[in-house]
Amino acid sequence: MKRLFALVFSALFLFTAYASENEKIETWRIMELKFSSGTDYTEAGADGIWMDVEFIHERTRQSIVRPAFWDGERSFIVRFAPTQKGKWSYMTRCKQDASLDNIAGSFKCAAYRGDLEIYKRGFVQCEKGKKYMTYADGTPFFYLGDTHWGMLTEEIDEAGEHAGDIKTDSHFKYIVDRRVEQGFTVYQSEPINSAFNVEDGEVNASDIPGFRLTDRYFDYIAKAGLTHVNAQFFFVASMSPKLAADDEKLEWLSRYWVARYGAYPVMWTLAQECDNDFYRERGDQKFYDFNSNPWVKVAEYLHKYDAYSHPLSAHQESAYFTTVTGRGVDFGATNSDGGGASAFAAAEVAERTGHNWWASQWSTPLDAPVNADLVRDYWEDDRPAINFEGRYCGLWTMDFGARVQGWVSFLSGFMGYGYGAIDMWLYKSTYNIDVPSHDGIEEITCEDKMKHWSEAIEYPSAHQMTYMRSFLEQLDWWKLVPVLPGDPNFSAKSAAYAYAKGDGVELLYFFARDTKSGTINSLEPNRRYNLVWYNPRTHKAQKAVKICSDENGSLTLPDKPDQQGSVLFCVSVAISSKPVNFGCLCKVS
Repeated sequence: MKRLFALVFSALFLFTAYASENEKIETWRIMELKFSSGTDYTEAGADGIWMDVEFIHERTRQSIVRPAFWDGERSFIVRFAPTQKGKWSYMTRCKQDASLDNIAGSFKCAAYRGDLEIYKRGFVQCEKGKKYMTYADGTPFFYLGDTHWGMLTEEIDEAGEHAGDIKTDSHFKYIVDRRVEQGFTVYQSEPINSAFNVEDGEVNASDIPGFRLTDRYFDYIAKAGLTHVNAQFFFVASMSPKLAADDEKLEWLSRYWVARYGAYPVMWTLAQECDNDFYRERGDQKFYDFNSNPWVKVAEYLHKYDAYSHPLSAHQESAYFTTVTGRGVDFGATNSDGGGASAFAAAEVAERTGHNWWASQWSTPLDAPVNADLVRDYWEDDRPAINFEGRYCGLWTMDFGARVQGWVSFLSGFMGYGYGAIDMWLYKSTYNIDVPSHDGIEEITCEDKMKHWSEAIEYPSAHQMTYMRSFLEQLDWWKLVPVLPGDPNFSAKSAAYAYAKGDGVELLYFFARDTKSGTINSLEPNRRYNLVWYNPRTHKAQKAVKICSDENGSLTLPDKPDQQGSVLFCVSVAISSKPVNFGCLCKVS
């Protein structure tokens, strides 16, 4: 009789909570089912309760199994994003709590009716064999991220003391909305200084309010149409030897994270700079190395419970120390850290953990050619790479450097870029602000570093990232292949450039403080080309100039129009499979 009462109570709870929401269910949008247990888990916690809900589409029979999570007291919640329109049925499974077991129901889902790409096309994925990310429908996904490692400290219900003259009810929401307006597609975050504490590997009643607050951040990012590239649990240095050795707790915590956030449009990055050993040789941690990294196990558990197979990576250490195989590292590679190789480099590890993209930390050079060995290391691996973290604007570079990083990343075979700015990359951070920095081109003064987010949100380089995205999307950016320093196809006069080839297209970005360019040596002989100088600061281009390659297929390029960084767009008049309307590509002056 007690079990029957619990089942009836749960079913009534579901109907009451869900009936009013039934008409709003749309494909790829998150929905919730709430269940009430016959047991109150406030004192003991619910870490031993493993509840799953299987969703089955009536027509196609697609099955998606989502773990449920404990939300305090008697409450258990499952979050689900329907992938198809039509009727779905569900059934709960829970061996440890009979009142949560064998509860059935159904609902109807309509096609998404809004304008946000992430819901029109479906969650971002990494398809094996492709060097770029796509939406679920196969459309290439342009990764342009904004960095917020201290996102959960950004005021969500007030403007905060760094808002300056900005009038807003929410510091956090203002930045999200502004980045959407500027054309960003990704929000990068870490749970640093969160309102929950799971460093012991347990979710207790005291953690629930903090998780509920975190839900509000995740929910707002999702409703804005951004993909949320988030790290798990806590800052990487908070991983203890005790927790690292406790597979059961690591699995439980990973499952809880997937249950709570896996039905949003997300990507996983494990933790801050956890690949390959969090600078073990520098003293940041001493108990694990390249071979015993506990974040490999976390990746395996996330992958195990993630029915949507969201893209998964491990935020890498600086590329000075770690790349893919260790090729291109500048210093610090030792035997204990695998010679600079990723802890996820091996195909077997990638398969087991679901690791399918690279979250590189590459501060691209501003006064020298790109590191060809590093670029080859990422380009020759079959997983797409994102330049996930570099120099932050207003901290270690200024607008010139922040802009260079974006362009050089895409033209070097990276399929995305994580931009960042002072007082947003880590809110109210005092890290390295008391000394000036130099990025190879400019000095960043202590005064520069004192700017608040209300000023940094409008840095010109952020707007110029929008220009970059618009320009590259016109050129099928995912088809670009990097041409690296030392390649005989290009004789460079400029000291610093990035070069990529597309379908009938040559694209060169010159960023040295000179006006030199060079000679392309790999063209078809006696072929006519349109040459256009594009200004990445203004989104304007000069009028196209027609020029012909010589009998050897060489083309001597004109000098750059200025010394602030210019893009030369060179397209074959005869063989380009995608005619380019220069007036649509950018403003022609």
